[in-house]
Amino acid sequence: MKKWFAIMLFSFILMIGGGSVEAASFRITASASKVNPNETFRVSVGGDCIGRVNLSVKNGTLSESSVWVEQNSQTVNVKAGNSGSVTITATPTVGFSDADGNEYKPGSRSVTVSIEVPSKPSTPSGGSNTPSTENSSNPNTKPNTQTNSQPNKNQAKPTVNNQQTVVQEKSSNNLLSSLSINMGTLEPEFNANVSEYSVKLPKEAKTISLQAVCQDSKATVTGIGDISVEAGENIIAITVVAENGEERKYMLKAYVDETPNVYLTYKNTQIGVVRNLRDVVIPEGFSEKQHKVNEQEIRVYDNGHFSMIYGVDHENNKNFYMVDMEKNECIYKIIPITIQNHFFFLGDWQEEKEGFEISSRTIEEKEIMGYQFKNGFADYFLLSVMNKEGEKLEYLYEAKEGTLQRYLGSAPVKYEEYEQLISKGKNQQIIIYSLIMVIGVGTIGFAIVVFKLRKEKVDEEVH
Repeated sequence: MKKWFAIMLFSFILMIGGGSVEAASFRITASASKVNPNETFRVSVGGDCIGRVNLSVKNGTLSESSVWVEQNSQTVNVKAGNSGSVTITATPTVGFSDADGNEYKPGSRSVTVSIEVPSKPSTPSGGSNTPSTENSSNPNTKPNTQTNSQPNKNQAKPTVNNQQTVVQEKSSNNLLSSLSINMGTLEPEFNANVSEYSVKLPKEAKTISLQAVCQDSKATVTGIGDISVEAGENIIAITVVAENGEERKYMLKAYVDETPNVYLTYKNTQIGVVRNLRDVVIPEGFSEKQHKVNEQEIRVYDNGHFSMIYGVDHENNKNFYMVDMEKNECIYKIIPITIQNHFFFLGDWQEEKEGFEISSRTIEEKEIMGYQFKNGFADYFLLSVMNKEGEKLEYLYEAKEGTLQRYLGSAPVKYEEYEQLISKGKNQQIIIYSLIMVIGVGTIGFAIVVFKLRKEKVDEEVH
């Protein structure tokens, strides 16, 4: 009885707490579990998630090294090696998220496909490899004089069992008969002997479908299918391998309109949030995050102290901008820079400063805005910078030695000038002390004279 009661209680707990919970998913699958050597197959990467995924392969080649997934799956072509197995690994990059924009770290996923070498056809048993019974039984029939050591002149290559096989030369045709894309127009028009093409795509394009057909049915082609594209130029390589192994490459440059989708206000102007960030170097310590502005997702970089975007102005100048995440406004234009192993952000916050004038100077081959002393000190230049914590600091740069030190508010002075100042100060002190002594002696003398006069007056009154 107790046993049945325990079973019923356990079932009841499962019914109460066994409800399904929706969660983000990330997976990689292959179109086949086994392939022939050098055969091309496909893998699909994605799931209920958003972000960039880097791809790597062992014992094979990939048509793409990374894809962008957005609650879908992206397909990549894989060419297997000669033997063993081929393993493809998908690794999400920083900033990966679930469908709701929450940080999602599923880790890497891998799939392995076996490479099986086709077995050679076995020699059938029986009388197929033995002399004909008719010939052997008829004494008037001449015996077969063809042996492995004396091949027929028309025989390309004899087999070990006297079977004649004709070896055909493998085709070297590695040309395409057609190349097509599901959007845009190829430029120039396809020609099998032309290897480079281009196509312009709208900024909404995220995936294109590329199809190609080989002139020779025994040739193989890789680099086609559904291809992920990003804002800016995308280089797509298409490889055709002839039956004899000779390769030919076709290249497609797919340019996706990179006009910004989101603009932020900055000093009465508009700064577009750059979408093509492939060549942008993000400063160390900053991580990528997704931020929504007017229902559009943008990439923001944050280090726990402040956030910034990579933006472009109306003159197509691109820079980092410090942003107010609540107001969705740019605060400063900031430029990452390293001087004398010190990392800073230069900004456009320079204002009028007493004793200085705003100027620019080339430091370590970089044009830098800062302050020049108005009265002399031409070798010195004052920098107003910001560190990674968002603190504004001032540094004094000395041009001759190329040194950098914190500026504490005092003007630089050479040693000779310092000695002159010290000597001048000493002389001034001597003069001041002399004046004090003269004034002191004069005051004492005046007091004595007054005292004597009063005493004489008193004596006269008494007498």
